[in-house]
Amino acid sequence: MALTGCSTIKVAYNNSDDLLYWWVNSYADLQDGQKQLTRDTLTELQRWHRQEQLPEYVALLQKVRAMAASDITPAQVCAVTEEGKTSFATLLRFVEPASTRLVVQFKPEQLRSVRKKFEKTAKDWRKDWLDIGADERLQYRNKQALNRLEDFYGRLDTPQREVLRHWLSESVFDPAMSYAERERRQADTMQTLQRMTQEGSASAQAQALWHGLIERSFNSPNERFRAYNRALWQENCEGFAKLHNSTTPAQRKRLAESLQGYENDFRTLMGQK
Repeated sequence: MALTGCSTIKVAYNNSDDLLYWWVNSYADLQDGQKQLTRDTLTELQRWHRQEQLPEYVALLQKVRAMAASDITPAQVCAVTEEGKTSFATLLRFVEPASTRLVVQFKPEQLRSVRKKFEKTAKDWRKDWLDIGADERLQYRNKQALNRLEDFYGRLDTPQREVLRHWLSESVFDPAMSYAERERRQADTMQTLQRMTQEGSASAQAQALWHGLIERSFNSPNERFRAYNRALWQENCEGFAKLHNSTTPAQRKRLAESLQGYENDFRTLMGQK
């Protein structure tokens, strides 16, 4: 469900190197040779991703599409989402060497730029999730999920909307816990970037520092957060399975057609240079 609109995915993908460049630059305010290094890295990343990961996406979509016509289990949902997580981890490992070469070049003013961007994104996150009441937060989550689900299934009826609302209203989602982990990751990132710039080159130590940061992003050193994250993950697998199992044959047919549309787009992208 993380996919964007089917009508825009090809345009976005073919421009992903530019979009990612702007994103990186918005954090680090790239300088001199860093700009070309970043552009070259993103061009190579897109080439690799088109060749190696788009076929995996097609295979995963085929698997999900085959499941769409029937009831599903939470274990099936978790297995699919775990494949997506593994795919993203593989992507990050692919860019580790180039990321290390870039980060060790950062100047003190660039580290300040990253910190400033972190502060802004943290403030925005708080505004959306923490600085509101529980009822408003539930309404916000419900609206987000409903819009995404109806993109795939079509309009949900009243009982189905109640399934969704009950799923979210009983959720273990804790914005304070999530925010605390966000703060930990940002502090960890700043400390790691500073240590890497002290290395001055893409040494084995610098590469190990970057690799460790990525690993901690996927597996928090905070056991309490890991337990919370596992519970939230399982809850969402159960909630989605229950929602899907409440859908009609027509809604499941629409889901399959939507997934087929993405599969067709990915196949087209695989054939482009």
